[in-house]
Amino acid sequence: MNTPLYEKIYDFISEQIKLGHLKYGERVPSEKELAEEFNVSRITSKKALDLLSQNKLIERIRGKGSFVMKNQTVNKEERQTDLHHQDAKDSKLIALIIQDFDDAFGLKLVKTIEETCLHYNCNLIIRRTGGQIIEEENAIKDLVNFGVEGLIIFPIQGEHYNTELLKLVLMDFPLVLVDRYLRGIPASAVSTNNQSASEELTNYLFSLGHKDVAFLSPSPKGISTIEERVQGFHIAYSKQGIKLNPNFILYDLISSLPQNDLYDYDYQGIKSFIDDNPDVTAFIVCEYYLALALNKALNDLGKKVPEDYSVVCFDCPENSFGRASFTHIRQNELEMGKKAVDLLMKHLKGENIPKHTFIDFTLIKGKSTMEKQNVTA
Repeated sequence: MNTPLYEKIYDFISEQIKLGHLKYGERVPSEKELAEEFNVSRITSKKALDLLSQNKLIERIRGKGSFVMKNQTVNKEERQTDLHHQDAKDSKLIALIIQDFDDAFGLKLVKTIEETCLHYNCNLIIRRTGGQIIEEENAIKDLVNFGVEGLIIFPIQGEHYNTELLKLVLMDFPLVLVDRYLRGIPASAVSTNNQSASEELTNYLFSLGHKDVAFLSPSPKGISTIEERVQGFHIAYSKQGIKLNPNFILYDLISSLPQNDLYDYDYQGIKSFIDDNPDVTAFIVCEYYLALALNKALNDLGKKVPEDYSVVCFDCPENSFGRASFTHIRQNELEMGKKAVDLLMKHLKGENIPKHTFIDFTLIKGKSTMEKQNVTA
């Protein structure tokens, strides 16, 4: 089994003290210096220094640094016993409940949550719900009964909230939501500022000369992410002083995954929408897999992207869409995952945490867009 990184730093400092290279009263390298030297996060270097302090090898003075308390021989067996007891005391069991994940969105999020949990010496359980609210309810009940101390949840949303999730919020059970939040429910959430992201996508299409822009998404009812993306779309039109044709919005799509009848239903609906709205020159699509359905429908109708239509969306795997990616909003999954765990750790300590934390996003320009004067549709 590999030695934990924080233990390697602990061994290094204690050995320096044992050999006399670090003497009584001398300053020990800081969290930042150790993190850079050992190529680890500051969470890891902090844990090593905290353990050295708890074992009376160093003294940590706020605003000044860490200093050697005394020269002493460190018995390795005793040290490992101390570390083992410390790990057992500090280790926590938490769980991530998520609909699903892949390289379009979610994979980096899950990896980051797992890695950050390791830094906090937490054990992580992952449960996938497949987008089914009954599975989410069962997962919450099972995990709480199993004894998890905190939850990170990528919630399923609709017109009615998960009752098990509401119970946890009312009990002030330690939990953090990711990607979306529950309107009117005081649960901490970490997400992208979807309204600003959608507005930026729309303005980008305006900058290319597109004014007749369609918006494709599932129903926004009860889903904060989609509600905000719709709002951003409307706000962009309003700020430009351009009248939005209400027929250019398609809300009755269903699937966020390319599977079975749901995907076929969306594909047929999108084809009909294209035929019914010949003035549209560009599309904003709420989800990546719906963008794929749109791309297929356009190809089957003999149209090309971006020559005939510009297409933008939210999230996109790298090197997808054949020769290049869609122009898209890339959510910062790494920061979202890390922040979710950080907040959960604070909640577990009884600290107050913000109810809503927005994470920055990036507009990635792919080859699915071009200026309107070059569009032939």
